Amino acid sequence: MRVQEIAASYPQALARAYIENFPGVSRFFAYNPHRQQDFMVRCHDLTGGDKQNRLQLAMALKEFNQSLGCGAATRQNIDLLANGALAVVTGQQPGILTGPLYTIYKAMGAIKLAGQLTQRLNRPVVPVFWIGADDHDFAEVNHIYVPTSQGPQRISLPDRPAGRFSLGHLPVPPEITLLLEQLEQLTPPVGWQQPGLQLLRETSRTSEDLARWFGRLMTYLLGDYGLVLVNPLLPPLRRLSAGVFHRAITTAPEVNNLLTMACARVTDLGFKPQVQSEPGKVHLFIYWQGQRVALYFRNGQFCNREATITWEAGELAELSLARPELFSPDVILRPVVQEVLLPVLAYVGGPGEIGYFALLGEIFKHFGQTMPIIFPRPNLTLVEPLVAKLMAKYQVPAAEIPGGVAEFITRYLQQADQVGFKTKFNDFRKTLAEHQRRLVKEIAGIDPRLKGIGQDNLRRLMRLVNSLEEKVNKRHRKNNEVAVRQLTKVNHMVHPLDQWQERVYNIFPYLMKYGPEILKDIYQAINPAHHGQVILFLD
Repeated sequence: MRVQEIAASYPQALARAYIENFPGVSRFFAYNPHRQQDFMVRCHDLTGGDKQNRLQLAMALKEFNQSLGCGAATRQNIDLLANGALAVVTGQQPGILTGPLYTIYKAMGAIKLAGQLTQRLNRPVVPVFWIGADDHDFAEVNHIYVPTSQGPQRISLPDRPAGRFSLGHLPVPPEITLLLEQLEQLTPPVGWQQPGLQLLRETSRTSEDLARWFGRLMTYLLGDYGLVLVNPLLPPLRRLSAGVFHRAITTAPEVNNLLTMACARVTDLGFKPQVQSEPGKVHLFIYWQGQRVALYFRNGQFCNREATITWEAGELAELSLARPELFSPDVILRPVVQEVLLPVLAYVGGPGEIGYFALLGEIFKHFGQTMPIIFPRPNLTLVEPLVAKLMAKYQVPAAEIPGGVAEFITRYLQQADQVGFKTKFNDFRKTLAEHQRRLVKEIAGIDPRLKGIGQDNLRRLMRLVNSLEEKVNKRHRKNNEVAVRQLTKVNHMVHPLDQWQERVYNIFPYLMKYGPEILKDIYQAINPAHHGQVILFLD
């Protein structure tokens, strides 16, 4: 393999500033991820904690991870957590087949950063992955994209079940069999294809729900690195979260006001808030008849969005302590729950998560916590040998990859234009317009109405010229169709759907082709200190 690190920026302005101009956004964060001293400060800030809670947490995590088939490295890390270790945490919704590539990259980034910090701080730091089992957005996780010679091919499960059900409460649907058949048809019958499909079939059959299926796959792929998986729906973890739920209910207006003010501060600096505050929102869900129902506080009582279900304030507060498993945090309070449960030294997050955390500083304080270090996740692009060969053939620089190859194709066609027809057509249009205007000016002396007719005539002439240029352009592209087709293939593979590859493709098509050894190559390529793009040329 060959690794090339290149500069690349997030399109999201706040996340870009976080990496490239931290002083400009430092007011929104508790620590500077680029300053090593801040990791030591955070380590000191986390000293102590409730030992009893740690033991309860460790017991729940060990039981859950063992049910997923974890190995000795994960069990050892859970024991370390019970005895005072710190954690580098990351997380994602439980997408089918592990979801987009960046899910794997986030987990590996947390693993590698935890290892480095263990050495640097001379204190055990373990990698933890928070499975977003609370989430109810089935449409976000029910599909994957497979790289093919014709471009990205989407395969998906059927439409979501009616209602808002947490992914951790949804069983693996029987239609997964059809999806895996489609995956088999779209991937070459080589290498690790059949073992990979067998793994997917077996784990889907033995998993009670989508979150556990996701957990089993992540354990199989990354368990040797000691990754600890967290399912926040576990009853012991819900009980440990009850204090957050209770305070969120008893101080609901204050929490929402803190979010409103944070959105205003972010806006005042010229950034777009990742989420907007909503009047009356409580930032908690309640499970009602199995569904995840958003809570609101209106006219002195709590209700659902439509106000068809209501609770008295005292009633709901008591329920949060007596039955915490009935409550679920939204995107604003999830990091607070995570902070209460885990000794989070750093959180490895993507650009959207950086945007969310920028709003949460005062909310963390409201719950007696401090925002952890937010560490940018790794960004990788996998380049297969054939794609690398085509890039070399047409001299496509690796620096083109983050923005896609579409502009390179345009430049290539311009350079291949020996006639210079673009310039000639532009010159012709300019000359035609000048001559036509002079002509119209002269004939308008015969009848002023001829001026309008002349303008219409010019528009028709320009349409004819443009039509001819388009025909010439098509013929030019046809003359270079092999190059265009091959460069388009490069673009499909490295920048599918006009997005970074990691946001679109799934890891399993690559595993099936190159085997599990590709995970070692990816892990080796990840450099937590590099916040641009890592281009990994596969063998």
